[in-house]
Amino acid sequence: MAFLASSSARADGEQHDSAAFDANRGFHLGLGPTILTPMRDGGPYGGGLALDGRYGIEAGPTVIAPGGRLGGYFISSRFIGLAMPTLRITLPVGPLAPFVVGGIGYGGITNPGENGLAVLGGGGLMIHFGHIFAIGAEATYQTITNTEFKSIAIGPAISFGG
Repeated sequence: MAFLASSSARADGEQHDSAAFDANRGFHLGLGPTILTPMRDGGPYGGGLALDGRYGIEAGPTVIAPGGRLGGYFISSRFIGLAMPTLRITLPVGPLAPFVVGGIGYGGITNPGENGLAVLGGGGLMIHFGHIFAIGAEATYQTITNTEFKSIAIGPAISFGG
């Protein structure tokens, strides 16, 4: 959800006025469901929630957004928690906003208790319908070093605001 959006001019005087570009600038906070798919045959599926916050800064034709992610998931009676700083790079093209995202931070698992370095990498696509509404999806690879946790996380995204 976009809480703040500016309309700053580029150095050459041209302004970005697409809904996708405007919606990715400024502060964003989102909470979404996540499905975890197994990385091995017969592995368990899981699910949970991810809370993301970021601040989008115009950088030429892209929007660079430093931020953070907190994730909590359940798989086979185990809780997985992630906390990390992230970086998202979005390349808005008309109503489309493809992006890549990555992060490194702390990860922990219960039953038995294990922890390690959490690593996330992936991307997604948002489709903006005007300056108020957008839908999309994100897919990321997530792992925690020194544990068995390795998964592809898939989640929908719905955005209101502008």
